[in-house]
Parts: sequence; structure tokens; C-alpha cells
Amino acid sequence: MAEQYQNDLQIELDLKAKDVINTLPDFSKKFFNHLKNKNMSQRTRLQYAYDMRRFFDWLSNQAGFKNVNILTSTASEILDKLNYDDIQEYLETLDYYEDADGNKKISSPSAKARKISSLRSFYKFYFKIHEINNNLADLMELPKIPDKSIITMDSSQSNRLLNIVFDTTGMSNAEIIRHDKVAKRDYAIMMLFLGTGIRVSELVGADLNDIDFHNASLLVTRKGGDQDEVFLNAQVLSALEDYLESDRDALLKDNDSPALFISMHSKRISVRNVEMLIKTYAQKAGLNFKITPHALRRSFASYVYDNTGDISLVAEALHHSSVETTRKHYANMSREHKKIASEVVAGMFKKGKR
Repeated sequence: MAEQYQNDLQIELDLKAKDVINTLPDFSKKFFNHLKNKNMSQRTRLQYAYDMRRFFDWLSNQAGFKNVNILTSTASEILDKLNYDDIQEYLETLDYYEDADGNKKISSPSAKARKISSLRSFYKFYFKIHEINNNLADLMELPKIPDKSIITMDSSQSNRLLNIVFDTTGMSNAEIIRHDKVAKRDYAIMMLFLGTGIRVSELVGADLNDIDFHNASLLVTRKGGDQDEVFLNAQVLSALEDYLESDRDALLKDNDSPALFISMHSKRISVRNVEMLIKTYAQKAGLNFKITPHALRRSFASYVYDNTGDISLVAEALHHSSVETTRKHYANMSREHKKIASEVVAGMFKKGKR
């Protein structure tokens, strides 16, 4: 079941978080236990750990802390020593980050905001439990995050992406042989995204036994661990059947895996694999904007809303906890609804001589 995959993933993320937390001051563990007790996702908890490690790495290089054993210090011995100017100096360092090659890059407003939010939560927690006297959290202003343009594909673009999967133009014989091993798999993956709107983590976590061919449905494990049944239209079901009748067994190479989608290494396909294959096909299809698994999910949502006008249906299909979340992202971006608005407003212009 996909539930086992999600369970294994959560364990892996938890172990990674513990490794990072162990590099932080001992008193930090109380904060991260607090986050765990709040049922915060392991992925988010891990991100908090990375953010706090950046803060303490910066702090350990400051004049007042170079000769201090930060790991064994108390919360008060560290946090109460800092003032407004210190915090502002740290926040300025968040304008940049270093890539894998050590090159400085400009941080996005959302990335900077997340790091500031992590530190604010850290301060608020220790102030609330009376381990520090000064709460500097209110002095940390979050940057304004501009609204992102939501990338979706229309029907024509979606079909271009799907059709390009079987196009071997320009490939060598060796490339064609390799491509033929995964073409039906890749087509089924994109059909599943566009036909159901599931997340990439839900797709890679799906197992073969999660498909119910009799009821034309797929059992997925949503964020938070909820199990949900999504229904498959005839085209999606057909794409899955074609893949299962050929590519999957060939990719497994007599290995054993419960996963629905198999990589070239005969293992469960990874999120990174899926992201890369979609990027490759999008470039080949000549789509000159960033296409990701999430863009395919958004395209599904946009198409459903354009053709039904039912935002509640879209929210339920996407498994959003709030209809307002869905409305914010989709009701205001519908192409068809924008076109309707432009036609309606045309009525204000009276015909007449120039």
C-alpha cells in the first residue's frame, strides 16, 4: 500500500531532522519536541531545523560567541544576549545564499520569509515558557511576498505535451531503444496528473495494488496521511493498462517492488525523476514556460473550474482543507472567466461615429 511508502518517507525525514537537530544547542531539542507534539509534518520540521542551523552557524562566528560553547549554553545565555541590531544584521545575511558550487545567489522573498518565520517561532516559544526575558520576534519583519503567476496549460498545450512522449524525431537508434522502455510509463504518469490532479508525492507513493480496475479508481495517501480514493476516466485507465501490460515488468527486471511506477534502476520512481522527465518533455514540446508536476495539477484544477464553475468540486478533487484556499488560487485565475469578464465589460462602449 502507498501508506507504507509514506510511513517510510516520514521515518527518513524524521531521522534527517534528528541529525540536524543534534548539531544545534542542546536546549533547542525542547523546541523541536514541541513542534513534533503539534503534529507538524516531518518535512516542515526538517526545514525548521535547517533554518535554525543557519542561524546558529552565523551566531557562532560573531565576536561575542567565538569563545562560547554554544552547544551547552542555555536559551537565555544565547538569545538574551542579542539585541535589535544583532537581529537586523542576521536578517541581512538572508538576502543571499550559496549554491552547491559556492556561488552567491539572491534569495527569493518566500525563502527569506520562511527563515525569519522559523526564528520568530523559536524566540516566541522560549519566551512563552519563561526561558528568555526578551522576545525579539516582533522586531523581525517579514518581507512582502509578491503574488506568483500561476502556470497552467490549456487543452492544446496539454495535448502537445502528451503527444511528444511518443515522438522520437532526432533520436539515435540507441536513444530510441532506451526511450521505448519508458514511453508508456511516462505517458501514464502525465495522464494521471492531468486526469486526477494528484500531487507528485502521491503519484510516486502509489502502489500497484492501489489501483481498483473494477471501480476505475486509485487509492492515494494524501498529505497528513489521509487515504483518499480518486477516480480515473477511461483515457487515464487505458494509459495505465498499456503501461502495466508492457513497461512495468520490463523495468522491474525480475526484481520485486510494490510501486506502481518503476524507474530505470528497477526501483520506485522518485520525485526528482518525475520532475526531470516532465521538464524534458515540456522543452521538447516547445512549451516556453516552466512545466512541473504541480503545473499539471494546476492545469487539471483550472480545466475543471473552467468547465463547471464549481469551486467546491475543485477543492474536493484537490483534497484542499479549505475551499477558500482553492478559491484564492483558481477562481481568480480562470482563463475562461477572464474572457467572460472582458466580453461583459465590452457592453459599456456604445457604438458610434468617430
